[in-house]
Amino acid sequence: MFSIFIFLQLMIIANSYSYIPLNRDEHVASYIDNKVFFLGGETDTQDLTNDFFFLDVSIPFNTSSLPMYDLSSITQIPYNRRASSVVCETVKDAIFVWGGDLCLNCSSPLIFAFNTTAKVWNAANDKGIKPPRRRFSSVVCDKKAKIYILDGTFDQVIGNITTYNYSNELDIFDTSQLNWSQGSNLNAPIPHDIGNATLLSDGKIVYIGGSSAYGQYLELTQIFIYDTLNDKWSKMNTTGASPVARGFHTAVLTRQGHIIVYGGENAPFIPASDQLLDLDTNVQPFKWTIPSISFTPNPAPFKGHTSTLVGDYMIVAFGWCNNGTGSSGSFRSNKIIMLNVNDTNNYMWVSSFTPPSNLSTTSQSAAYTSPTESNSNNKNNNISVIIGIVVGIVGIILISVAIFLFYRRYKNRDDIYVIPSDDTFKKRSKSVI
Repeated sequence: MFSIFIFLQLMIIANSYSYIPLNRDEHVASYIDNKVFFLGGETDTQDLTNDFFFLDVSIPFNTSSLPMYDLSSITQIPYNRRASSVVCETVKDAIFVWGGDLCLNCSSPLIFAFNTTAKVWNAANDKGIKPPRRRFSSVVCDKKAKIYILDGTFDQVIGNITTYNYSNELDIFDTSQLNWSQGSNLNAPIPHDIGNATLLSDGKIVYIGGSSAYGQYLELTQIFIYDTLNDKWSKMNTTGASPVARGFHTAVLTRQGHIIVYGGENAPFIPASDQLLDLDTNVQPFKWTIPSISFTPNPAPFKGHTSTLVGDYMIVAFGWCNNGTGSSGSFRSNKIIMLNVNDTNNYMWVSSFTPPSNLSTTSQSAAYTSPTESNSNNKNNNISVIIGIVVGIVGIILISVAIFLFYRRYKNRDDIYVIPSDDTFKKRSKSVI
């Protein structure tokens, strides 16, 4: 019995981070309840998936050993790729997923929602004038729990030819009323897709980049701003650096008011030369800088990835990487890389994550300054893990011996009748989100 106990405990330790995601791109990511949830995307073997899993960001971890957990046991998970997901600040237990591609002969609601408390997916019973399903849209949610959806492409079948139609409609979904409406498109950007939207604290949405047609990328030196309070568009010519035009990039807003743009292509499957950008929204007009970083993880994705801000870490997940030889040298990844954005003057790629409540504003000990230091950090972390496992095993053995001796001492007593059971071990092995 005690050998089984030890074996089960070792299996729990070994399999604590057992889920390894497939190489993928065009998935969605959402941060809520100390977890980054990932859904769908395209893999090397499937065009559409409903893979559903999360990264636990309530605990420290290293990018070489990620605390990933599979949620495939949950039912009604929507298949998708090229969709958009968003979490509303005032809706505490929901992830909303909009649009995206469907499988042939499939039908699906425009809006799905995952209830993180009940652990169920539901289709939104939406009302109003529904927009056409689009892919590659820019989506944000304001403090009134209204979702703003701009741009994207949709299909129009003419004869046997399917064409992509580019949109610049601004559709608004009120999550409290489950109702659709439209915002103004006067002075809005031209129809496009694969751009990016970022909501500022003053209720304005900053739209950056995109493509008006395949291979025709929008300049970043001119950005468009939508005022959610007054339903008005404006455009701004930025100062500072002149970043390369691009699409397929991602962006996060730091607590210092800087928009960090990562990735993007400026020709099909060709990464933009300046993969990391900083837009300071504290000055008027906004100012671009191109951070100088001595070391970048390799491989690093440039399109089809997601970027999620957790505390002072921008977590970049999966996507297409490129070895410098164009589309023939591109490959999907299942890796995660992280950028520490705490210091606006010194962004650093890091290998270790510390939960926000324990973050130090000065500690940069996990920074990627060179491949040599990175390997040294990984070795130290691996040694720590090994030591922890050994200590755990020794502790388990000592406890098991003590229980065995106690059992031997009292097994012949007439007033005790024990029926052995391993139900307790089964309960311990169940995963809980």
